[in-house]
Amino acid sequence: MQNESIARLAELHKVLAVCPSDVLARCDLALLLEQLDLHDEALFNWKTVLEFDPNNLKAREGVTRCRTRPARPFQSQR
Repeated sequence: MQNESIARLAELHKVLAVCPSDVLARCDLALLLEQLDLHDEALFNWKTVLEFDPNNLKAREGVTRCRTRPARPFQSQR
């Protein structure tokens, strides 16, 4: 699944490089980033969706999920 996720990430980034306002692709990207525990990046993309479509329910729910997720425990680097 990890390889599939990486391939899908690359595909979505290519689509958004050509058409940054593609709301469906950006929603897919944000959801995939959430699944990969990359919540800050997902939040950025959900907010971008809302810039293009302020009434997008999927994006509003995504923003709420990303903002209310439990914080990661701090890991010191030794």
